[in-house]
Amino acid sequence: MQKHIIALVIFFFAGWMTAQAQSEKVYWYTLLGIELDGVWKPNEEPPFPIFSDAVKQLEGKLITIEGYAIPLDPSGNQIVLSANPYSACFFCGKASPASIMSVLFSKQQKGLKTDDFITITGRLQLNSTDTSQPYYTLEHATLDKKK
Repeated sequence: MQKHIIALVIFFFAGWMTAQAQSEKVYWYTLLGIELDGVWKPNEEPPFPIFSDAVKQLEGKLITIEGYAIPLDPSGNQIVLSANPYSACFFCGKASPASIMSVLFSKQQKGLKTDDFITITGRLQLNSTDTSQPYYTLEHATLDKKK
């Protein structure tokens, strides 16, 4: 009887841990729904973000998001993920600086090309203090799907 109880407890604990590890699907309109403390102008530092409550609640959480890859690092450890294709991202078009995020992969992803549409999962970190870095960073990211 004790073995059955222990097995049952382990079963429920494993299920609870799996549920905790599941990611939350996030859409760019949520990340873009922030205010800025100024107006962004090309060739100038972007303004600081004022994160909405919805975005603040995502900090530190495991999220899944889709977007367009912009490879930065030949080793495949880091990319920028954009809500828009390269030709329309914020530093080339009229989108917001909140339309990109830095992605730090847990495993190298050397095969990505500019504008590959991908789905990734990682832990979201917010940046409201360093305008030389994107407002969002996805740490320990994994590539889920590439179209």
